Amino acid sequence: MAFRNRALIAAQPGAWTVLLSTLEDVMELVPVHSRNDALQALKDDPSIDVIISTIAFDDSQMIEFLQAVKQDQDLSRIPFLCSRVLQSALPDRLVGKMRDLCKQCGAADLVDVAGLRPEQARSANCLRH
Repeated sequence: MAFRNRALIAAQPGAWTVLLSTLEDVMELVPVHSRNDALQALKDDPSIDVIISTIAFDDSQMIEFLQAVKQDQDLSRIPFLCSRVLQSALPDRLVGKMRDLCKQCGAADLVDVAGLRPEQARSANCLRH
């Protein structure tokens, strides 16, 4: 069996379903649905290679979660990828501003896969950082 990276997926249930169908063939996924659960999972599992968090994670606390990770000396080394997976109250015109904020807070990037089918997201290679 080939080595597969482990990704902590911080997402609400609807986005988790989309990410599961998009990434389950390329990564081992560890789902969490709250910031407290996410931070605990990261402390308990040192084999997490990347964090993928959706904008609406835990009542739209993605930025707070990102900041908590980047301020923790033991966790800050883990690449953090922000994502918009589902169409949300965030207008498309603000996604670029959210991307800038995510990067300023230490994220690798914000990828917008809202509206893409899983096979489109995989072929676009947009969630494999």
